[in-house]
Amino acid sequence: MKETEVSWRELMTKKEEFLHILRILNHYYEMRGETKSKQFAFRRALADSSPESVQIFFSQIGTFEYQVACRILPEEQIESWIHIDGIAEERERLGQIGNTEHPVFSLVCLGDLFALALPSNVSI
Repeated sequence: MKETEVSWRELMTKKEEFLHILRILNHYYEMRGETKSKQFAFRRALADSSPESVQIFFSQIGTFEYQVACRILPEEQIESWIHIDGIAEERERLGQIGNTEHPVFSLVCLGDLFALALPSNVSI
């Protein structure tokens, strides 16, 4: 693999959990008034799509940072963005101070889904 190539994984299961995370983030952006971009429109359409009609790809680019690329089928619309996994980051911080009973440990985060995703030879 060339140094500039990205290693992608495709989420084949638990797509509903990813869409749930996306709906929460979309709600946050709506509350902040950040809804005018083409990417937000895509993310809203993606969150409203059925799990069977989406493809979800991840590439880990840092400890808690992921490049996310999604495709809505059959239109073949595709967008990508950077996701910072604040849930995993908070889990690590709380674990370091010995607080493993916090509710953050019961939430599904992008890192959990990345661990389930399968290697893909997709080129995005």
